[in-house]
Amino acid sequence: MKKILYPILIFSLGMITACKKDKGPTNNGNTGGKTDTTAAVKLKLTQDSIYLYAQEIYYWNSFLPVFNIFNPEQYTNGSTDLAKFTTEIDAYTQLSKNSANHNLPYEYDPFNPGSSKYSFIDDGTVNGELNATKGDFGFNYFYNTYTDLRISLVYPNSPAAAAGLKRGDKITSINGSTDIYIVTNPNDPSNDPAYKYVSNALNSGSTVTLKVTNASGSKTVTLNTKTYTVNPVIYVNTYPLTGGKVAGYMVFNSFVSLNNIQARLDSVFSVFASKNVTDLIIDLRYNGGGDVETSSYLSNLIAPSGASGTVMNTTYWTANLQNDTYPLLKKKISEPAGWFKPANQVEKFTKAGAVNVNRVFFLVTNNTASASELTINNLRPKMNVQLVGDTTYGKPVGFLSQLTIQGHYLYTPEFETKNSSGQGGYYTGMPPGGSTATGGTFAGKQDYEDIVTDFGDTNETLLHDAITYIQTNAYPENTTLKVQSLSTNGTTMSLYQRKVLAIKTQSHRLNSMFINLQKKK
Repeated sequence: MKKILYPILIFSLGMITACKKDKGPTNNGNTGGKTDTTAAVKLKLTQDSIYLYAQEIYYWNSFLPVFNIFNPEQYTNGSTDLAKFTTEIDAYTQLSKNSANHNLPYEYDPFNPGSSKYSFIDDGTVNGELNATKGDFGFNYFYNTYTDLRISLVYPNSPAAAAGLKRGDKITSINGSTDIYIVTNPNDPSNDPAYKYVSNALNSGSTVTLKVTNASGSKTVTLNTKTYTVNPVIYVNTYPLTGGKVAGYMVFNSFVSLNNIQARLDSVFSVFASKNVTDLIIDLRYNGGGDVETSSYLSNLIAPSGASGTVMNTTYWTANLQNDTYPLLKKKISEPAGWFKPANQVEKFTKAGAVNVNRVFFLVTNNTASASELTINNLRPKMNVQLVGDTTYGKPVGFLSQLTIQGHYLYTPEFETKNSSGQGGYYTGMPPGGSTATGGTFAGKQDYEDIVTDFGDTNETLLHDAITYIQTNAYPENTTLKVQSLSTNGTTMSLYQRKVLAIKTQSHRLNSMFINLQKKK
């Protein structure tokens, strides 16, 4: 299983290579006046270009020092060029200060201090996933407890799906080894030898042999990585309930480009309309984001008909873009003058489909990010929005997509969005049934998912909570939070450690939210 996307918003533009610098920083090398095309010089040119683009379009570029003070070429730690670029990005993304969060950087990641929460550089893997193409084993995994490793999601059409693997299957051995449980270092599980072994086998290898058990017994399967088209609609069902109510339920795992998913979404909501659904339950628990256009379309499918013609959201770009001061980027795109100003960045609702409800439940976790959070935020002023689960990732900002430098895709925030009520800024996430300093109040219930139970089973904790509320107008008494012990005895996990592993196993730093810009021909 390759790494999954992190929360991001992304705008797509044409391919951008390392910028030429007629003035400013240069890398002459020891070439006797001849052009030096060595790998070392290419590395330095790329490092320079990353920072020059950050100075121009990074959303918090006002905190960045001048080029010579930052000195991007000083970042030499790492065994690969990609690792060196990551070190540089981590450095400049820690320079901003968020006054609403104790002056910590806007990109402060509490689970990986010192690393950027949003920005990253990609070798092309993430870009392919954003365009609905993956090349991996086709499943996610999660430690339910330190000694209970489970499959949490299986992608349709993937090698895992072809092998008959299901959510909730318990993994008991990997490549013949049963040393897969976190028992050596429970206080720091992500540095436990067994955890590292599992992560390497499932994220880096091209072949893996798993032994899994479930209620039907046990089996051993061998998987080979394969490129396949992502279908992010993992599960769909409707549930007739008491009092004539009908719940429409969809597990939606990625905001791939709209042309790759629109027909499927239309089909799902057509079924919901034919079943006369009265309430929607949209499961975004592992959805790290994707295409803003797809987020807008899903928002229009969910929104009540009365929202049509009203403001959905406004996008706010970095000051340089708003003021048409972006000479590097301007060489690559053809947006008209003033295009990035907020007045020209207002999206309005255009109701789609025949489903017309006034309440929606979003099932969320720490892996819910970016375009998922955008969809939730779009709808908050327009209808009764309930969040069920754990606090979301917290990513109200997005990127330009396909911004390439020497063949690497650079993702670094250039914009943020706010809904029609001016709500945004949820950098610390959306807490179900709670509030944040800048993101507002979020109706709902905090609870933890039941990783053992498959999607669609009404006994699964989060789905059960939502259905109970639809039928009784009240959530059931919380039970799963009580069983999360604060001990670290190698079997149970503290709430914090559970979140750390959720972040690391899902790798949602590589999720995204993006928009398409016009590229120059």
